[in-house]
Amino acid sequence: MNNLIPAVDKTVQMLEMLSLKGAAQSELSKSLGISMSTAYRILQTLLARNWVRKDDAGVYTLSSGILVLFNAFDRDVKIVQKARLKVDEISSCYHIACKLSLRRGSEQLTDHRAEPPGPVALTGQAGSVFPLIEGSVGSALLADEPDLYIEELLKNCTATIPEKENPELLWNAVKEVRKNNCVLNMRQNRWNIAAFSVPLRGSSGKIFAALTLIGSAEDFAGEKLEKWRKLLCDAAKECESISDR
Repeated sequence: MNNLIPAVDKTVQMLEMLSLKGAAQSELSKSLGISMSTAYRILQTLLARNWVRKDDAGVYTLSSGILVLFNAFDRDVKIVQKARLKVDEISSCYHIACKLSLRRGSEQLTDHRAEPPGPVALTGQAGSVFPLIEGSVGSALLADEPDLYIEELLKNCTATIPEKENPELLWNAVKEVRKNNCVLNMRQNRWNIAAFSVPLRGSSGKIFAALTLIGSAEDFAGEKLEKWRKLLCDAAKECESISDR
């Protein structure tokens, strides 16, 4: 974690920003904490590779040249697409909040979410980013990782979250995922909500995403928890079985 090349790291961060929305050079410079000249050189490099393009208003967006990177991840893209559909289906059919989270470095990204009808939303907006070690999602995403790596994440996390203040919350949750392939966080989080997560494995067999249900403590009480466990585990297996063709 301490051996990053700053320019490369900022380039990756820039691409991640542009994957969410277009941005001008000045906005990228400010958001990434780099000088205008550095932002310019990175953008010119990406333009030369056709990884980004610039419109007449000076707004940069991703370009088709970057698609070559996804050839090796075609099946994973299909898994994500299927998982997004499952999130919508589960929320609609079972009237509970559901989301798909992806791992992004030392962070977890809310890729897609769905809420049942009602005045209150429980899940983070799509595009929301949280520390990788946080909540049921974090433990699901980290279940494959060596303990030393998890210890390093805990050490380097600067967010004020329950897992940072009480690492046993994370360790116990990771153990639960490793044992049962699922984990319930019963309101031991910043939002005082219950969340139930299962990991999602990609073409390499490694965990790269997580499916999560969010609700009240009552939603996961008694026999309901087993119903949710079967529902999410079956959904994950269905997504993972996507064909390469």
